[in-house]
Amino acid sequence: DVPTIERCDELSQRSAQDVASRAIVLHCVAAVGYGVDPRPIMTWLEDQSLWQTISPHERGFLCSENPSDAERSDARWRQEALWALLWSINKIESLGLPTSTCDTGRLVDDIMPALGESVDSFITSAALRPSSQLLGEDDRIYNLHCYVRQAFRVDAVPEDLIYGVLFQRHYAFEWLGGDVDWDNVSTDT
Repeated sequence: DVPTIERCDELSQRSAQDVASRAIVLHCVAAVGYGVDPRPIMTWLEDQSLWQTISPHERGFLCSENPSDAERSDARWRQEALWALLWSINKIESLGLPTSTCDTGRLVDDIMPALGESVDSFITSAALRPSSQLLGEDDRIYNLHCYVRQAFRVDAVPEDLIYGVLFQRHYAFEWLGGDVDWDNVSTDT
């Protein structure tokens, strides 16, 4: 377990419902990255009144006739940011260390609303974790990212670390605690 940080400031600038909506969008982006046809996804997002929450970059990807392999790969990695956001709204129990990728089977089968279903209960049931827990995890992720960037310089990165997982978690926490749009998040260390 990550130690909590007892400070009176808040990490999240976002509501639990905003985080849940962002999670659904990331789930859709990752699905298209894995090769799911974007047309029914876009229709579903419009039907669920979530189309306006999609970032310009995500919109470009979803509407692209032929995304590059790099764009598809980037989209697939977004499921790791999604996993961090799901933790922040109590949809998963623990993040653990960034040494394994998220449980995509559980993500698709048990957590996220299915394509065509209403997203209302998923969004309304979202509740942010206490600020002390969010701050504790945010500090852990930030510090790990700083350590890993230093370790890259001397070729001492832990063998079991998955950098893409760490980066996406950091990205998600920076968005959660910031006031910039999804496409403009910075993961400076």
